[in-house]
Amino acid sequence: MNRTKTRISAVIMAAVISCASLFNAQADYRTYDFSELHDIYSMGTGKLCAYGREGNIYQIFGNPYSGPSMLGMLYAEGTREMEVESSRIPRTAIWNHTLSDNGSLAARITDMVSYSGSSLVRKIKAKKTVCFDFGACFEARYMKHVDAMHFEEVTLDGFTSAWKVTIDPGVPFYSRYESKGGYSYYIATKGKASVESYDADRKMMLIKAGKGTGYIYVISASMEKEGVASDLDDNARTIAGTSWRKLFRECRKCWYEYSRPQAKLDFSALDRNEGKKLSEAVDDIGTLLKSQQDKDGGVLAGVVYHMVYVRDHYGVSRSFLALGHTDEARKVLEFYFSIWQKYGLIHNAQAAGWEGIFHPHENDDTEITGYLIVQAFDYFEKSGDAEFIKKILPMLEWAAKAQQACIVDGMLPFNGDETYIAGGVIPRSVMFHGSAEATLLFIEGGRKLLDFVTGNNLWSEEQVASLKGDIDNCTELYRSNFFADGKFYINNPSREEKIEFPQTRPGVCLYPGYLEHYPVTYHYKGSLYFCEECMKRDMTGIEIPEIKRYSIPSAKLFPFYIDAQLFTEEEKAGMLQEVIDLYQSTGKISSQNTILGYDYGMFLYALVKSGNPLADEVYEKMMAQRDSTGAWVEYYVEGVPSGCPCRPWESGINIEAAITYASR
Repeated sequence: MNRTKTRISAVIMAAVISCASLFNAQADYRTYDFSELHDIYSMGTGKLCAYGREGNIYQIFGNPYSGPSMLGMLYAEGTREMEVESSRIPRTAIWNHTLSDNGSLAARITDMVSYSGSSLVRKIKAKKTVCFDFGACFEARYMKHVDAMHFEEVTLDGFTSAWKVTIDPGVPFYSRYESKGGYSYYIATKGKASVESYDADRKMMLIKAGKGTGYIYVISASMEKEGVASDLDDNARTIAGTSWRKLFRECRKCWYEYSRPQAKLDFSALDRNEGKKLSEAVDDIGTLLKSQQDKDGGVLAGVVYHMVYVRDHYGVSRSFLALGHTDEARKVLEFYFSIWQKYGLIHNAQAAGWEGIFHPHENDDTEITGYLIVQAFDYFEKSGDAEFIKKILPMLEWAAKAQQACIVDGMLPFNGDETYIAGGVIPRSVMFHGSAEATLLFIEGGRKLLDFVTGNNLWSEEQVASLKGDIDNCTELYRSNFFADGKFYINNPSREEKIEFPQTRPGVCLYPGYLEHYPVTYHYKGSLYFCEECMKRDMTGIEIPEIKRYSIPSAKLFPFYIDAQLFTEEEKAGMLQEVIDLYQSTGKISSQNTILGYDYGMFLYALVKSGNPLADEVYEKMMAQRDSTGAWVEYYVEGVPSGCPCRPWESGINIEAAITYASR
């Protein structure tokens, strides 16, 4: 075994499959469908981010991280038919790929994102010529923006060939949300690699790497408010004047420094082999989280979502803390606080790096605001950093008041991007029902906030009395609101009977068969809201959805995850037993075909906290769900990965559960 394989033997090896398999055969292979993108890994430094699989790079973007994903570097014809074996160097986001042609070694590739020069750096050590298509590569729905990309051949000192790629302002980075400024990159080569040709119609250049050693660089720039590349040429000079070895050593050193706390976690309670596997999983997820963290602290929600979501960040922050990365957890809160200071609010999701761009959903004053408070005090309990909590206290006060304004009969409603609703586990028609989880978050977070402000004499008696009164009211009514006949329900329709539906709201159009998000939807009747165009459609036969109550396993596990003090130990044991009974009778933890990517993690966490020996079996099942990069995905349908890969939220919850299991 050679030195490289010895060094990387501790990581999970990616499956050996054809590089061409990700693309729709009916379309130009540079466009792709997210439903086909599995086993995706991320590389990033907070300024430049890239998502890839087996050496195909599908997205390259930044700075900032809320950037349009229009650039890719893909194996070209003749190379994409080769077999690929991929692996990550432990404790880093540096990836190695071995290409084989008919069983013989064709090339070895090393990819990283450099700290100096802010560049995606590819080193190719080739025994046979290998080729790459570099240029327009994106999800098919963004194809219409291809003319916003411009390619120009340039001369750069220190490189054998170079091109400049610019992307105009206004190209969406997610859904309809447009970047306020443009992006600029240099594509440059050294050694045996060079740009051989450029196809203007396809906006794609062919890069060849001949026998020997060649280098490809995608050099990025920091963007000023006006959208002008401020340091692109400086970064190019840095890359030109710095050897690959020095860039590699610096990158490895920075990653080693970051990973040091998580590498010290003690899994000696497990047998040697299982402890080694968990250490590798910790390394995988720690790398996944940090690679997707923007320089300002927000963490992208995976390859699909180039925005920063409050709900997702609760699991992200918890996992950072479990991995020993207290600074990174604080940076998440700093990200939100900086936005709150400017705008006086936080929405369901916000752009990283572009001011004033939000992705609002229905009822953004609830649930996500509760997560924000609980997250802050999770950080406080781990760090003891009271001064930081005092600093962000105005934001936490706002979050509490926003929730208080939503209370009806002791209940808060659902947020429109709440996991169960977004994943179709419960219908969107429950939006204004009472939400057991949103209400619980208000109670638990509110209590922690009250303990802090009263313990430090920070609030007036009137402020304390206002929040305490609402918490006590919600607590007193909680069981009658969400328990019936001894069963725990996630929703209570009676809240909807006491409200007046708003005439408009942001969110999803509910016209049958048409689920699309809009900045504004219009009230039709009952719980139904349609977009402007659908309001003009034929409404014949459209009826208000049946009003039902839902009891789902995930919700019964949530109180364990946030260590809810509202419930008695007997109540929590009863809810957990219901999930155990379902699992033991069906082999599943849901009565539906779809489970959330973190369901096994929640289940494991609850089993460990209750000392149930079933934890051993569930731990094995949860760990078996990981893809070849070591990550968990957004959903699993009949056990098959579905939705967004490279997910920090689900991966964060599950890895914390695994650490808790190993530390029991």
